[in-house]
Amino acid sequence: MSSAVTHAGFELEGERSHLLPLLRDIWDSRTLIRTLARKDFYVKYRRASIGVLWAVGLPFIQAAVLSLIFSKIVRFHTVPPYSVFVFAGMMPWSFFSGSINQAVTSIVDGSGIATKVYFPRAVLPVVNVLSGFHGYVPAMGVLVLFAAVMHAHFGVALLLLIPATLLMLVLTLGFSLVLAAMHVYFRDMKYIVAAITFPWLWASAVMYPLRSVGSLVRYIQYNPVVGMIELYRAAFGGWHPAGNIVPGTGKLVLISVIWAAALTLLAFPLYLRYDRVFCDLL
Repeated sequence: MSSAVTHAGFELEGERSHLLPLLRDIWDSRTLIRTLARKDFYVKYRRASIGVLWAVGLPFIQAAVLSLIFSKIVRFHTVPPYSVFVFAGMMPWSFFSGSINQAVTSIVDGSGIATKVYFPRAVLPVVNVLSGFHGYVPAMGVLVLFAAVMHAHFGVALLLLIPATLLMLVLTLGFSLVLAAMHVYFRDMKYIVAAITFPWLWASAVMYPLRSVGSLVRYIQYNPVVGMIELYRAAFGGWHPAGNIVPGTGKLVLISVIWAAALTLLAFPLYLRYDRVFCDLL
């Protein structure tokens, strides 16, 4: 009488988390998030000669160089003035791209603490995003001051900076959470993100008005950061018909909102399913 022998391969499984307990654990970790975010921010600039001023100066220098070069090559008529137009696009882009490039490895890089004590692994990419936001707040003040010096239009539209910043944060958090979870399983993710960052910049209408690309708008509009950037420019008079924003700005913003919502909804099942087994793969 023969018996069948079944060989089972190794399968890494863990207890599936539940939504409300996971959200409660993240909320209970808010002190940890604030502490780690503040520490990461100051450690990043501690040994730099001008310290945290780099958080404000870097996007400003990038915007100044780009506006100078492009104003000599191609003359764009924009509202707000072209230098403000570029700065208003470069600032949220720098925050977005810098955050996701750091957050993509946050769970793997945080293995030292994550393997010693339990806390929701979603805390780690959130810390990276909030750490960058410490420097973004004063940069916002510099942007408003620079726009005033360059005689950009100021009015009630300036209040659009609030929803624009909220959209930027949610969009950045969505990408960071999803990419960080994927990087635990696919260690090539950090190289993929680094490789696409530069072409992504050029496809995000940071240096040029959307009306200048003609029919390519039908493709560029689906870039998740375009609506976010245009909302920032709208705060400085970009809503004006003579400005950079093409008809259908609301559609562009809606596309960014859909991206932010979709990524957030995708992040929930990822962390509910794999939060408790991430450490076994670090």
